[in-house]
Amino acid sequence: MHKNGYMPERTNVKISGAQFSYNHAVTLTRSGQYMEAEALLQEACASVPNNDTYQIALANIFHLQKQYNKAIALYDLLIKNGRESASVWNNRGVSLFAAGRHQDAMQSFSKALQISPALQQTKIALASSFQALGLYEQAISCCNEVLSINPENAEAHWNKSLLLLLDGNYMEGWEEYEWRWKKEGFTSPLRKFSQPRWHGEPSYGKTILVYAEQGFGDTLQFCRYLPLLEQRGVFVVFECHRQLVTVARTLSPTLHVVPFGETLPDFDFHIPLLTLPSIFETSLDTIPSATPYIKVPHSSAAPKRVESSTSRYNIGICWAGKEYPDPARSCPVEYLQPLANITNIDWYSLQVGWNKELPFKMHDSTRMFQDFGDTAAFMEDLDLIITIDTSVAHLAGALGKPTWVLLPFSPDWRWLKEGDNSAWYPEMKLFRQPLPGKWNIPVNRICNLLKTLQKTEAS
Repeated sequence: MHKNGYMPERTNVKISGAQFSYNHAVTLTRSGQYMEAEALLQEACASVPNNDTYQIALANIFHLQKQYNKAIALYDLLIKNGRESASVWNNRGVSLFAAGRHQDAMQSFSKALQISPALQQTKIALASSFQALGLYEQAISCCNEVLSINPENAEAHWNKSLLLLLDGNYMEGWEEYEWRWKKEGFTSPLRKFSQPRWHGEPSYGKTILVYAEQGFGDTLQFCRYLPLLEQRGVFVVFECHRQLVTVARTLSPTLHVVPFGETLPDFDFHIPLLTLPSIFETSLDTIPSATPYIKVPHSSAAPKRVESSTSRYNIGICWAGKEYPDPARSCPVEYLQPLANITNIDWYSLQVGWNKELPFKMHDSTRMFQDFGDTAAFMEDLDLIITIDTSVAHLAGALGKPTWVLLPFSPDWRWLKEGDNSAWYPEMKLFRQPLPGKWNIPVNRICNLLKTLQKTEAS
């Protein structure tokens, strides 16, 4: 009976059911319902084990849930079973990159391009892998190859801009940086107003709206341009994150600061904040680096929070940032353990929202922080701030506080490729990883420098 057609009919039902599960899973994935989509894709893969589309979709769901090793394992199984394709190698590379395995990601992207050399997004992903490995010339070469074929590829322009800026080529870098607004998934939306965009033309007596973009750190770093803009004889309205309003108002007594979401006053022109370095034709030699350019707000009601101490130093410390866009910049807290062996120091956490175990005793008053004005008031009582590349570094730098910054092997563009000093903050020292993931080396450098400073002062 089964041989006469019952089983084939049942098989067809299974395939149809699997396809229904897959289609439904795609819809759920688009709406962010990953767990429900995973369950359906598991059913589809069990029903039709050799369907590459279902397997790749399941691996993608693992990736979206940050289960990168499970995604990689599924791609590896497809390859082992002879079902490799450009898509499999490319997607495998994406998961490897997200897992921090940049060398393996580079090889996986290269495999995809061997199969399909015309894959532009894979070539851009390969450039990102090269950059993460410190292979900057290869990275920019990849971007140029894509742009030679597709001059309007915003992703390639964006990656190229970061590489140029990292290399200190600011004039060309700022020009390429404007492609951020055409990049898919850029972190800030392009604002649209009835008033025209300002391009730097003489506008004496006019009012220019400057709006913040991207993160807190970007705003803190580049708000230094606002008083310079006022010096051109214009009135400036600055729209920024609510948490930054109190410190932004210390930039200039005539600056009109408005938090995002509130009604804007009348203005004649508008411009995004991070376009101002291009307007001012900023090079490494002309960075407006004088600090402090912001002050502790008088309006801060926060009390002094550094406790009375007989220690030689009061040091604030921050070790973690947001996972996106760069998880590699955060230093796992256990790497800070050697700092506990240095005497005559009281440590103060600047890590807001941290509720996990700490490697040594720290005073923690961060629950009292309401905005960056409170953080600035707290920093005023500290002798030194040690931090990763996050908004804490930019706030401390803008305040002119002695600041030591721990940097990953492949740093963000603003820190350049090498050097112990920052072109943007004179009071800052940079401590770089010599190899990816090796936080113990810059932390040990900091320990040795603290000990040397204490010995020098004691003598």
